Amino acid sequence: MTAIDRLLEIEARFAEAVEKIVPLEFDGDALKIVLHLKDGGTLRVVEQWKNARLEKYSYYWLAPDNSLRIGWDNVPHHKHVATFPHHKHVGTRDTLRPSEETSLEDVLRVVLDMKSERS
Repeated sequence: MTAIDRLLEIEARFAEAVEKIVPLEFDGDALKIVLHLKDGGTLRVVEQWKNARLEKYSYYWLAPDNSLRIGWDNVPHHKHVATFPHHKHVGTRDTLRPSEETSLEDVLRVVLDMKSERS
């Protein structure tokens, strides 16, 4: 999947949840964008695709004051986490948890569910 194809897919699927999308970097199969959410927070998205397979990702959900809410990634540096290499940082980069969310679609489902619980 090319970065442009993925951007168009994200735009089509999540238009209702996202105020605007700011593209930062496109390089063939690599994508780096910021999703500005309607509550004032952001979701920082980095994806690296190979053909139709997501190889590397990081999704960092930040509050309007840029404090970390949750950050998900699959960088293979926390071997002790049960879902290695998939993990999440909750509240701080030092607070690690296993993560079953391994795609932007999974992450946005969590973000939107948590936003509706706060309302």
